[in-house]
Amino acid sequence: KSMGLKHYRFSIAWPRVVPTGKIADGVNQNALKWYDNFINALIDAGIKPYVTLYHWDLPQALLSPPEEEGWYSTDKATGQPDGKVVQHFVDYADLCFKTFGDRVKTWVTFNEAWTFTFLASGFGKAPGVEPYMNMKIHPWIAGHNVLLAHAEVVDLYRTKYSDQNGEIGITNNCDWREPKTDDPKDVAAAERAVLFQLGWFSDPIFGSEGDYPPEMKHVYGEYLPSFTAEQKEKLKGSSDFYGFNHYGTGWAAHSEEPGADRSYANITEDGFPKAQSKWLFGSGWGFRKILNWISRRYNSPKIYVTEGGWSLEAQTAKDGVDDLPRVQYYANYTSAMLDAINEDKVDVRAYFAWSLMDNYEWERGYIERFGATFVDFAFGKDEFAPADAENQPTSGTQTRQRKMSGCWLEAVWTGNALVDYQSGDFEGCVDSAVFNQVLSDPNRGDCLWAVAVDDTGKHGTITGNTTCPGSGNGSVITARFGGGTVVADFSAVGGDSRLVGYWNRASSSIEWGDASTWKAPAGNESGNHSGKDSGIRAGLRASVALACLAVFLLLM
Repeated sequence: KSMGLKHYRFSIAWPRVVPTGKIADGVNQNALKWYDNFINALIDAGIKPYVTLYHWDLPQALLSPPEEEGWYSTDKATGQPDGKVVQHFVDYADLCFKTFGDRVKTWVTFNEAWTFTFLASGFGKAPGVEPYMNMKIHPWIAGHNVLLAHAEVVDLYRTKYSDQNGEIGITNNCDWREPKTDDPKDVAAAERAVLFQLGWFSDPIFGSEGDYPPEMKHVYGEYLPSFTAEQKEKLKGSSDFYGFNHYGTGWAAHSEEPGADRSYANITEDGFPKAQSKWLFGSGWGFRKILNWISRRYNSPKIYVTEGGWSLEAQTAKDGVDDLPRVQYYANYTSAMLDAINEDKVDVRAYFAWSLMDNYEWERGYIERFGATFVDFAFGKDEFAPADAENQPTSGTQTRQRKMSGCWLEAVWTGNALVDYQSGDFEGCVDSAVFNQVLSDPNRGDCLWAVAVDDTGKHGTITGNTTCPGSGNGSVITARFGGGTVVADFSAVGGDSRLVGYWNRASSSIEWGDASTWKAPAGNESGNHSGKDSGIRAGLRASVALACLAVFLLLM
């Protein structure tokens, strides 16, 4: 809320809501209540929720071979996908639509099916367990069952819940593959590399036949399952938008070896900027090219870019907030996207950054940081951790601080235009000096709080006038600061011993975690303390400029 955010994408965890994956076994009402409260809080803050039903978290009870095989389920007589898991997913989706659909108007069935089918069958993503590690068989079985589940859920939403007037789709992912040379073999290899990943899950939905790409069927032969005529009809057009996750680019050259995806392509990344993640190499022009590829192949669909981001290593908040390469990534990619919109007439409507804050990055744990907000995870001992128990996030003292990239993104979505991060138009993030003032508490009449930050910018005090609660006893509230974040101990005046607040530049106020707001009295606004003379800004001025002054359309 303090960032002025208007759109937020998150996922609902199937095993959290339905622990065994089967509605008949019971529903976790506490989980439903948590998500219900969270959605209400977003809407109350003026933020529109975008909800993904499946972001790789399959209930364990549905992957208990040989009785339950999850997405790998097959008919034992024919070896073909049997869709046994499909009805369980439909039941779960039905519950979500019924419970949250009156407020959630944009749904995504699956996030990155390629990742949790192809990479999860032998390349390190979960589940990655035997007996489902045969790359010749299992990715295509799992992918087929996922597509069947998608089609059934969309059909349910469009029939039973049509009166909710929402939209539903799927999010697929792919990096761009540029031919390494103009040799026709390299050109063909690059096309196959994209088609056999992105087309695998897109052609059945956005193509005219409701089926896999012909080239893929030719190369894979009997290993690629077949759809029935009825299934093809359900699949065709079963998405109201084209959800797309995109991160990087690589060179594709012809290979004599088929590779796990049978694309006969060798991928390299020479010359591209590299993120912390070993797989992430940036290229704004690659993003523009793949947006054009989607637009041409699928007849100009409405595209929602549902993920994009850049990982950077950081051990401390000081290191983390100075994330110039991430600012450059977003500036470069959104500029390229704007060119695709204006010059190439690609119908892009949304761009979601991954991610709001540093988080759990699957098999990489908390090592890789993608967030636009730095999280101090307060690493310590977790006796329940299965490994590395001495170095796990602990609860109660974690803090968050805005990174430069988060402040740049805020400038873009609040100003509805791309921003040159080196210009005077971009103020950067506020520093803790912004809190050095007297603030009013509208919920307590004439209560005024004087905030004093010391010279280090990290510590300070808060004192209230005689009308503020507990102030008559002369108690002083201690506080810690970091950029636009304040953590205060109100226990001396009968309050929370650890309350976190964030500076809202637009309203010159502190948004506290208990939903209260302290505002700067009229004429005393200090929302422009941006730290322009800080090392971060100096680094920005010294960096190589990127062209990001074109008008940016508000995509949603």
